[in-house]
Amino acid sequence: MALPELEVRAFSIAEQNMDVALQMKVAIFERDIYYNHLVETRDFLRKRIKEKTGRQTLDGWIVCGSGLASFPDSKDISILDRISVEEIPHWFSPQAPGHGKEVIIADISGQLVGIATGRAHIYDTDNSPEQLRMITAPLIVAKGLGINWLITTNAAGVLDNGKVEVGDVVVDIDYVNQQGINPLIGPNDERLGQRFPGKADVADPFIFQRLDPFIPPDRLHLGIYTLASNTPFYEGRGDIVNGMYTALTSQNPDLVEAFGMSFAMEAMVMQHFNNPPIDDNGFDRPVRWIGLTAATNVVPGVTAPTKEGLRNAAIDNPNPTNEEDVFEGGAKAEELLIPAVNNLCSSFTEKPLPPIKQK
Repeated sequence: MALPELEVRAFSIAEQNMDVALQMKVAIFERDIYYNHLVETRDFLRKRIKEKTGRQTLDGWIVCGSGLASFPDSKDISILDRISVEEIPHWFSPQAPGHGKEVIIADISGQLVGIATGRAHIYDTDNSPEQLRMITAPLIVAKGLGINWLITTNAAGVLDNGKVEVGDVVVDIDYVNQQGINPLIGPNDERLGQRFPGKADVADPFIFQRLDPFIPPDRLHLGIYTLASNTPFYEGRGDIVNGMYTALTSQNPDLVEAFGMSFAMEAMVMQHFNNPPIDDNGFDRPVRWIGLTAATNVVPGVTAPTKEGLRNAAIDNPNPTNEEDVFEGGAKAEELLIPAVNNLCSSFTEKPLPPIKQK
């Protein structure tokens, strides 16, 4: 390519990038196209649900992370339809090993539930707000399908506090996003939620009350989830600062610090709503939800490296975690999570969750 031609192309691109009016118009068009895609996706799934069940709405939605990969094989689930994500318009296909590529419509103890057998992660994207919206869109679509509750599961490493063990379940009560970017960046769509959401009720207390009896007390923990900045790497010495939440752990030594590659983006989308809702499609409804982390690896206490250690090749691996360990930890957590989620669904049928009060 001749240099003058390259310069002409570069100037044209630079001029468009620096055109404020143009960029704002592009962002607004992207916002509206995204909303239209949500409607198209919801309508596709609603049609399939009606064909199989005679209903157009769901009771709940479950996202299967690495700690719930075998959930669709549970004997307590009656599968009514299996839909490949390749069939679903505008659905970002999961790429991580161990994550399924189906949406299953199932009856679980009288609850009609949509089950996403896998999720897309931030490392599957180009890290733009546009693509982050794409990977979190299924949660908004689920709200448009009329769900009353939502459960997300994920796998994460947890810092050793002397109490949490591999295979334990951590209820995510708060989160930290180290990525510096999120799916709510850009012009806000008031049809989906308010401009400045709050972080109250990351874990719904009513769902937790139901969950509590189904998991042994020493295997169920509360924790703060950190979306690590260096995904898809496993957490290392520089990511895990022992005492990051000292003020909190000093008050509650049982509190778990979890480090993973998902959840936080979903949490931000779930906390983006209107109360009372205003959207005709129901995409902005507040919904009761909870995030459950499978502790797939326990990270030992961090030790500081030294020159002497480096000279003698004696610096320890701060987190000797690998994919095989994570899958094994996830399988162990399933022993708790699968019956607990089935029991939760049964409890929702026996005694429906109370509606969220409108403000």
